[in-house]
Parts: sequence; C-alpha cells; structure tokens
Amino acid sequence: MSAYLILHKVRGEPAFDIAEKLQIGDEEGWIIPTSGHRAYPYWHLSLGKLDVPPPGPPPTDWPDHYEVDTGSAPKSNFNIMSIVSPMMTKFKRRL
Repeated sequence: MSAYLILHKVRGEPAFDIAEKLQIGDEEGWIIPTSGHRAYPYWHLSLGKLDVPPPGPPPTDWPDHYEVDTGSAPKSNFNIMSIVSPMMTKFKRRL
C-alpha cells in the first residue's frame, strides 16, 4: 500500500490527512491508518511522488509534542472532606 496526502471533509470542514488506498470488496477505498477511519478524499497526492529532501534530525532543544516530566509530582494539599462536610446532614445521636 502507498501513503497519500489527502484532502477530505471532517465535521464539515476541509482537512489534510495521511491515508492509504485499499480494496474494500469490489470498490476502492481509503483508510486513515492512525485512526482506522474511512476517508472520502476529493484530492490526493502520492507521498512517493514528492520531490522533497528528507529533513535531518531535529535540534536538541526542539519542543516535544508530548512533554514528559521526569520529576516527581508536587504534593497536593487538597482535602475533599473540607468540601463535602458542609453539605452533609448533621445527626444528633440518641442514647
């Protein structure tokens, strides 16, 4: 399978995605491999036909999409009972 840059509609808006063309029964279809959803592109371009040199490695200080904090989480001073206690009904104990 070849990968393609496609233009299709997502929630009524145009969106670019990477998709793969495949055979679904007797018809040709498109699937977005990262989500598993079927796509209906109205424009596509084979990524194999792009004449662009590959990028080198990113700089070491380049920001990461998902930052990972390797330190420990700060201690919380949140006390749920300080919120719940005023809402609780007070009962008098009978002996």
